[in-house]
Amino acid sequence: MIIALPYQNNSHKLIKMPELIIDKNGIWIDELESKVSFPEEGYNVNFKVEDNSFWFKHRNNIIKKVIERFPFKGNFADIGGGNGFQAKFISENFTSEKVILLEPGYQGCLNAKKRGLENIFNIPFQKFNFQQNNVDAVGLFDVIEHIEDDVKFLNQLKLQLPSKSIIYITVPAHKYLWSDIDNNGGHFRRYNLEMIEALANKSQVELVYFSYFFSYVPFITYFVKHLPYKLRGKRNKTAILDSETELLLPPRFISKFFNLFHKSELKAFEKGLIKHGGSCFAVFRT
Repeated sequence: MIIALPYQNNSHKLIKMPELIIDKNGIWIDELESKVSFPEEGYNVNFKVEDNSFWFKHRNNIIKKVIERFPFKGNFADIGGGNGFQAKFISENFTSEKVILLEPGYQGCLNAKKRGLENIFNIPFQKFNFQQNNVDAVGLFDVIEHIEDDVKFLNQLKLQLPSKSIIYITVPAHKYLWSDIDNNGGHFRRYNLEMIEALANKSQVELVYFSYFFSYVPFITYFVKHLPYKLRGKRNKTAILDSETELLLPPRFISKFFNLFHKSELKAFEKGLIKHGGSCFAVFRT
């Protein structure tokens, strides 16, 4: 249900760490790096709805439950973390010297700065020194569905992380829920358990935990997004963004209804897993 932007980087070779500088906005940049061009509307639409959206709030609460079950020890980096909504939440809920945002889209970095985040890096993760910054845990929250070759992406990340690092991943679930929102967001796939297991095996990382969440979302997504997409075809970008904003900010009574499911899911995440849902959560260990 996220209005997402593709995290694109086509290089699969380790890059020599650049000399980084802090720009006038207090954001770490590689002054030789040409800026990645992302549509700003995606960042700004998310920025307007994140703080009040049931979807973003529940995903953060799920992230919190999973990190509590599988805690990290050093610093944390949110890779492709957009406007810093997750990074801000993690910094407020977990003890860590640094929570670092790695975001290649400059508009996302500016929005994160407005949220009061420090340690913002406007670079792809390939140009960040994880070991030097004592980072042994990273988040890829609705990121890898935007990567054409997710195996190479994860392999490269694994090579740059310290041994026994933790990778927390969320992704949209189930191919049968595909709609024009996936097309517009730059998704290459939606995942299921078998795909996550295959990704772990091919990337030679340990799959520590897997669960679905947003258990009620497949029914809604199928009839509100997938089926209309199949019947009418793709809409224009403005129509997609407008409808997605409405879905992320439903009337208050509907949000309260959704929260009943959220409370049940959070209890399930404290002890076990959920067998079906509109999103997947995976924990990998390098």
